[in-house]
Amino acid sequence: MNNSTVETTLVYPADIFATLFIINRIVYCGYFLFLILAGTCGNLLTAITLLQAKLRKYTTCQFMAVCALLNIGVLLTNTLNMMLSQGYGIHLRSLFDLGWCRINAFVAQWIRGMASWILVIVAFDRFQQSKLVRHTSTRKSSVVPYTLFISSLILLILNLHYLLFTGTKLSLNGITPFIACIFYHQSKNHIQRFFASTSTWQELVTIIIVPCILTLILNIFIIKNSFLKPVSNEHLKSRSKSRARRVTTMLLASNIGFLALVAPAQLFYALTFNPQIGMQSPDEYKSFMIQGTIYQCLINTYYAASFVFCFASSSVFRREIKKLFQKQFKSKLEMNQELNDIHCATNESRSFISPARTSESKSSTNGRCQKYALEQTCLKRETISTTEGDGSLEQ
Repeated sequence: MNNSTVETTLVYPADIFATLFIINRIVYCGYFLFLILAGTCGNLLTAITLLQAKLRKYTTCQFMAVCALLNIGVLLTNTLNMMLSQGYGIHLRSLFDLGWCRINAFVAQWIRGMASWILVIVAFDRFQQSKLVRHTSTRKSSVVPYTLFISSLILLILNLHYLLFTGTKLSLNGITPFIACIFYHQSKNHIQRFFASTSTWQELVTIIIVPCILTLILNIFIIKNSFLKPVSNEHLKSRSKSRARRVTTMLLASNIGFLALVAPAQLFYALTFNPQIGMQSPDEYKSFMIQGTIYQCLINTYYAASFVFCFASSSVFRREIKKLFQKQFKSKLEMNQELNDIHCATNESRSFISPARTSESKSSTNGRCQKYALEQTCLKRETISTTEGDGSLEQ
């Protein structure tokens, strides 16, 4: 969440929270770094696989590829910012001026919103296709970009207040200037105070509650149409039916991951995570920190696990992954083989240059010797015949 309140914190002895600090460092410095690296690579591989020829013809796979790219955006904005601030004490959004703070907060919120609503869009798209299975799953190429453009524009408008009003200049300990990249409850600006009290619920409703309800309803109908009471599709080959169901299973796995990890954690985070209560005693502070760490681990794990959901739920995805790696490995082997062939051919040509020249010189010498011997033989025969002719004349 981006709208936590800045309060004057109590200073407790460090040894009381030594274990808690170690856990936090392991989580934010180690686990979050692993999520960013592994999640970025996994989501990128997921998007590449879903855009292969056999899967790209399904608009569901195109939307899920976009979802994987948006998850990368969440990891590189929200997760990275939390890792730096909580693990290393680097407040990325507060490094420069208010403009930098507002752009970062706006982009992070817009990407999170798109990552949630893309699941609703892809569920609705799959629901439409599950009602009537067509001969082909390919639809107009303009459906996906138009849908993404409209949803992006709507979410841009809903999150515009982050771009215009986020951030407050404060003084830490009355001396050090600091830019708090939040909506500040005690700000003198009434717009800041308004969004400080309402942005939590606005974010919760637009990014979590409404998308979760719509996704859950659509998934129920998808399961009903695809598995419980499948539509009449005898005109399709069994292979096409199986592939369509596996694509549906891949979508359901991603949606269930969102509903199981992000929605409850975000809901409890908004309802129970109160920094004002957490600062009153050491025990309450410990509970406050542990709750926040658990919630953030669950939320950010989902955004890094798209590859796991797709790989574990769909044999079509696994087959395309295998083909992709085989293709890359085969192309490298062919390139190495070509280089080896060229190298061997070069060595052979070099090794046969001198023998060829020697054989040519030998053959030419032999030819000359044979020609000279032939000429001598002919000359002897002519001499003998002449001698015999003279003797006969003398007789």
